Amino acid sequence: MTPADLTFQLDVAHWGWSIAAFLFFVGIAGMGSVAYAFVRRTAVIATIFVSLVVGLLLVVSHLGRWWNLPRTLFLMVRDLELNFGSWMLIGITVLGIHLVLALVALVAHLPFLTQRLPWLAWTERVDASKAFLGAFAFVGFFATVYSGFLITQAVGIPLWNNPLIPVLWVISGSIAAIAVLELLYVVGAVDAKVSTFGVRLGMALDGMKLLAVLGFLHVAASYGSAGARYGATLMTSGDLAWMTWAMVVGVGILVPLAIGAYTVLREKNKALLTVSALSALVGVFFLRATVLLAGTFEPLVL
Repeated sequence: MTPADLTFQLDVAHWGWSIAAFLFFVGIAGMGSVAYAFVRRTAVIATIFVSLVVGLLLVVSHLGRWWNLPRTLFLMVRDLELNFGSWMLIGITVLGIHLVLALVALVAHLPFLTQRLPWLAWTERVDASKAFLGAFAFVGFFATVYSGFLITQAVGIPLWNNPLIPVLWVISGSIAAIAVLELLYVVGAVDAKVSTFGVRLGMALDGMKLLAVLGFLHVAASYGSAGARYGATLMTSGDLAWMTWAMVVGVGILVPLAIGAYTVLREKNKALLTVSALSALVGVFFLRATVLLAGTFEPLVL
């Protein structure tokens, strides 16, 4: 089998930049929900809610006939024909629950709204409960893992049938959430203590991300089928190599690691922290884009 026998999924399924952005925002919202259990600030929950809304709008805009989605969901609920063996249905359900929980928490942080509408005061009590925070963190984590499993379940694209993708998504989603917290610290929305802990945790996660990226490429290149090996080649030495080495590894991992080391050993500098956080977010986005763009279908063998 030669590269000429393979078909880029981008030419057929069109899972490109918009889906990469969807996965990016879901990662921020998902692992941001875990962070919210420890950093309960208005700016944090607002970021989570906005990320979810933007992510859902991106995935809906990708549908050829978006109006079929709510119609299908209505008919499934009406007829009680719910196929929870479908990752798509599971994803829609989890993201829907995640959005509702995020809205509840956001309303609880808007006193001008709860004071004018006393019937919304229950959101403050719910948001203060450990049970809610635990459920919110679990749903966010599950949504991040789901977005990884969604990729691995794509039939016919061997590069994606890799168990390391959900691991990569969780690690990089955690890095994105920490980067958001660093940016919020820079603008004064969270405490310096959060930033200090985030820098140290971010460095550890950057190291884990580098190992996971290299592991993903090694598995695809050494043990995958022709499509997986070709995708790995694209990412390491082909047309997408610049995205892997310059954007994912260079900008997304090495720059934050260097700034993190300087911050720990010398001093905290808000300008450098801003560069580090933005670099980390760029790396997280390009990781998703690179994996998507490198995916190819293998021909059916009858």
